[in-house]
Amino acid sequence: MTTWFGYVGKLLRIDLAREKHTIEELSEDDVKLFLGGIGLAAKIVFNEVDPRIDPFDEDNKLVFMTGPLTGTLVPGASRTVVAAKSPLTLAWGESHFGGFWGPELKRAGYDGVIIEGKAKTPVYIFIHNENVEIRDAEHLWGLFTGDTEEKIRKEVGDEKTRVACIGPAGENLVRYAAILSDERVAGRTGMGAVMGSKNLKAIAVRGTGSIRIKEARQLRRNVARLYPMIMSYPPNQILSAYGTNGEMLSFYEYGDTPIKNFTMGTWEGIKRIEGKAIVSKYLKSHKACFACPVGCWKIVRIDEGKYAGTEGRAPEYETAGALGAMLLNDDPETLIYLEKLCNDYGIDTISAGVTLAWAMEIYERGLITKEDTGGIEIKWGDPETIVKLIEMIGRREGFGNVLAEGTRLASNIIGKGTEKYAMHVKGLEVPMHDPRAFKGMGLQYATSNRGACHLQGTFFRIEQGERIPDLKIYRRVYRFELKDKGWMVAVVEDWHEVLESLGLCKFVQIYPGHVAGFYSLTTGIVKRVGDLQKDGERIFNLKRVFNVIAGVSRKDDILPERFLKEPLKDGGAKGQIVELEPMLKEYYSYRKWNENGIPTEEKLEELGILDMVKQRCSQLGVKLYQ
Repeated sequence: MTTWFGYVGKLLRIDLAREKHTIEELSEDDVKLFLGGIGLAAKIVFNEVDPRIDPFDEDNKLVFMTGPLTGTLVPGASRTVVAAKSPLTLAWGESHFGGFWGPELKRAGYDGVIIEGKAKTPVYIFIHNENVEIRDAEHLWGLFTGDTEEKIRKEVGDEKTRVACIGPAGENLVRYAAILSDERVAGRTGMGAVMGSKNLKAIAVRGTGSIRIKEARQLRRNVARLYPMIMSYPPNQILSAYGTNGEMLSFYEYGDTPIKNFTMGTWEGIKRIEGKAIVSKYLKSHKACFACPVGCWKIVRIDEGKYAGTEGRAPEYETAGALGAMLLNDDPETLIYLEKLCNDYGIDTISAGVTLAWAMEIYERGLITKEDTGGIEIKWGDPETIVKLIEMIGRREGFGNVLAEGTRLASNIIGKGTEKYAMHVKGLEVPMHDPRAFKGMGLQYATSNRGACHLQGTFFRIEQGERIPDLKIYRRVYRFELKDKGWMVAVVEDWHEVLESLGLCKFVQIYPGHVAGFYSLTTGIVKRVGDLQKDGERIFNLKRVFNVIAGVSRKDDILPERFLKEPLKDGGAKGQIVELEPMLKEYYSYRKWNENGIPTEEKLEELGILDMVKQRCSQLGVKLYQ
């Protein structure tokens, strides 16, 4: 029997339909090839879920997975990933969250949980070490996320229990519904809707075990030496003081913060919704995820006015962009309330804001009227209308039922040319970084496996001048240039698969060499940067094959027309468009994908997964290469 370090060595599989669970041993071969976290989740989903099924089919599986560093003292080692087929993109789906749930799961004795089947009635799962229960959740159905967590903790009789749950949006199958745990959000690609489709309200975890570390003393020494470097990194100092929204003014100067559905380059309202302005006035306390020295998590409170008594997480940068600048909403108190409202309902703020911006633009252009919206006048910058529409989305009421489909599907429903104003890639709404300001981000959006994703590589950091010698990025990269962006984006994408597989937060910013050292000291498995990078490439390509089987091809590696043909008239990205094709051509060549965007047999053989892919394609009756 293997003695595991870092890893717990066990996976928990729960069949909701049969109300049974089994415990599986972690495979050494899987660890060697896929590390853990998103890598192991990808391998499970690839082998067990048909990419062509309806995401709400009970045969879709929902995988919660930690990494080998999750729950250790490595800075930022708090992360959990969630993966399934996405109801929003209809292809690969994944999301990630920090906080304390993942470390608690490992202390309970499991590296991950695989949810399959559908419960007959609403249930929640309670995991307490080796004890696993499927409990009735009829009384919890319809509750907001925070109320759900509170009630479950009281029911199990332990305030230290960690809860990951959905709100009404997940129950109502809003296609961009989120999963929340202690205000940390697995927001993107609708994993909360998959959870709701299984009648699963929550997974509560309490663990009293520990995680074995191979070289504990040396790991402590290395972590202690790294702390000063982490906190000397300027973005981390901003995050520590003001949260993620503390960088809004910097992004705005680049022309990066989107305004009015990506149509404006400047806007005075930005000064009222940026992080420093909000935190300076409304801050109640600072919080941090497990093992995090940065502490970007800010708690704010409104004491007076319409939203007096509202308390919760300060608006993140993505929220302030999506529900603020994108909609011309410059009211900070409404933003604070909207952050809480979306968290209560369990709604991804990015997809919600971009979908509302689409609705506002097509209303302004006369492509929809009050007859389509149920009598609602959808105007730019109207806080009351934004709040009302978010509530309607969460309940799938009236026009909110259309908006709950996300921009791609909603624009298909409305038609009339509204598709042109739907800002998404592969069905996932574009986040709050305008690729005309950072052109490599445009390539990253176009090629990310889950659609428009700012976290697949955070390439804007490279385009702000960062260098990563460990990944052979030696020179400073100009944000508007195209040269070398293809291979660089691919390299950074692969490295971020490593971070998501190990369980590390990307905000902490640990250099690859240190990450490799932490992995080796924790697990006793010696891997250098190049080894990990190859693992990341393997994981990225496996997801791509899943997408290919789901119907994704080169035609989907594209950006909204606005980025390709419509330059901004002012701001830090004035006059710029994204020249995608030259970068994409270099990217495909580096990746060794064919002209249709399919990884070649040569590449899959090089990565050691060709036989696995062929076997799965044979099971599904699929031919990758015609």
